[in-house]
Amino acid sequence: MTTKAPSFWVAYWVPLYIAFRVWLANRMPLMDCDEVYNYWEPLHFLLFQNGLQTWEYANEYALRTYAYLMPLLGVSKGFLSLIPHIPAWVWPLLTTQLVVVSDYESNNNKIALFVLLRSTLAALMAIAEVSFCQAIANEPKSRKKIKPSSQRTSIGVVTGGLLLTSAGMSHASGALLPSSTLTCLWLFGAAAFLRRSYFGFITTAVLATLAIGWPFGVIMFAPVGLAMLFREKKRLGPLFLKGLIVTVAVQTAVMLIDYYQYGRIVSPIWNILIYNTKAGGDELYGIEPWTYYVKNLLLNFNYVIVGITTVLPLFLLKEERKKHGSLLILLLPMYLWLLVVGPRPHKEERFLFPVYPCIALAAAMSTVTVVDGLYSWLRKANPTTSALIGFQALLWAPAVVLSLGRAAALAKYYTAPLNVYAQLQKEPNVVDSVICTCGEWYRFPSSFYLPPMIDYFGFVQSSFGGQLPQPFTPSGSGPEGNTRFNDRNRPEPGSFVSIDDCDYLIDLLTSNCRENDFVWKPIAQDSFLDAERTNTLHRSLYIPHLHEQAATHGGVEYVDYVLYERIREDYSSFYNQQSKDTK
Repeated sequence: MTTKAPSFWVAYWVPLYIAFRVWLANRMPLMDCDEVYNYWEPLHFLLFQNGLQTWEYANEYALRTYAYLMPLLGVSKGFLSLIPHIPAWVWPLLTTQLVVVSDYESNNNKIALFVLLRSTLAALMAIAEVSFCQAIANEPKSRKKIKPSSQRTSIGVVTGGLLLTSAGMSHASGALLPSSTLTCLWLFGAAAFLRRSYFGFITTAVLATLAIGWPFGVIMFAPVGLAMLFREKKRLGPLFLKGLIVTVAVQTAVMLIDYYQYGRIVSPIWNILIYNTKAGGDELYGIEPWTYYVKNLLLNFNYVIVGITTVLPLFLLKEERKKHGSLLILLLPMYLWLLVVGPRPHKEERFLFPVYPCIALAAAMSTVTVVDGLYSWLRKANPTTSALIGFQALLWAPAVVLSLGRAAALAKYYTAPLNVYAQLQKEPNVVDSVICTCGEWYRFPSSFYLPPMIDYFGFVQSSFGGQLPQPFTPSGSGPEGNTRFNDRNRPEPGSFVSIDDCDYLIDLLTSNCRENDFVWKPIAQDSFLDAERTNTLHRSLYIPHLHEQAATHGGVEYVDYVLYERIREDYSSFYNQQSKDTK
């Protein structure tokens, strides 16, 4: 009996993808404070019974579903028992941050858990990406298996290469955000569609629409779902029955979970739809011009984004529609998504995550088709798979270099908050202390970075004039929970602490929150890029040697991100006297 050898995708791409995604996951900064306050903080509350709550989780508004966090909650409990047994040499492979692991139950090993959870999210995304690219390369033309063409294999490989090296996918893959989870589910769903595994497609579509608390994902699945129904028009009955069963099961589970957490029957999906459709809803959190998304796509995909337009002629060519009809169907959600999301005044980079796979596919399809046609016309023969991939490698090599330069820039320039907060683990005086931040509240990396024995974490008042999160009460989102919230982004009384009550302060060196520097002692710091004083090239990309040269000539500027400890009473009086004498 012979054992079948693993496929090219399983043997090479799966290990490569998982290794790269996991290695990079905890070297990326947390790009969005919504990720921290709307997802990591509620997860921390579910695990450790404390954390910071946003108005979206208030019982009155109930815009977020707890069902989204349940899978990670289960994984977390498994990791907590596993962490003390993980060899010490593993942590430097996963992150550059300080990770202190203890056998004592009171320590919680929270940063270690956070690192493993981000790695898990990245690994899951990696598997979804490989599944998608493999399905592109090996899509059956019918229910009978036939050997894939060199063109389809090349499209699959090029799509995989562009996704793997994309700066956008590098930070989307490890993010705990519905838009990131939607991207992952869409990749699995698209792969199921190409493989004609329609129950798999239906399941991922229902999960993406009902279970992650972001119903806008239906936009990404609707065009593909309609194509599936047209394809299987003779078997609509069984498909509708399967869809109904999955929908009822998922919606029932979601409602039970939210009923348990909110203490009443709620529908966060309905609530968020109403909030986003009424005038002035999400616009309270800022509006941006249409160029915002163009700039973000250029940063995350550079010239790969030309595929959005260059692939359009393929829709008009009958031969290409016949060869790549399924792939063209997978591009339709991208155009629909951009039409719906693009004109909205409130824009966030994370809103683009779901179309990242489509952008890579569009670029691969347009260039592979053109190169294949030119080769056949010039050489009077069809190119081999190796030749096609070789030409594509030359074409996309600069894009790969630019993307890796962008990912390196994010990792080098903006991870100081993670590194500095991690230093709290080794502070001997942190027990029963009050830890504060000021104008840097939006870069707080979550309560996973706070030692479990502290007294309190608070915000010192800064120039920010909006609503800030507040501590969860023991009742969480139940009827007896915190009611000091509003849905108009107005600051609530009692949201701030006095800087005089803080024992530790994390802030930029240039912050004006510290009125008296003589009572604060810096105990840890890391460099954080000063984007306003750095030129556009070096702000966008990290270019070895040139970056260091620019730093010596003023083209690149950093500012220290600092962890301060309050100097004890007997010392502070001495330093205050020194200050007066100096004056």
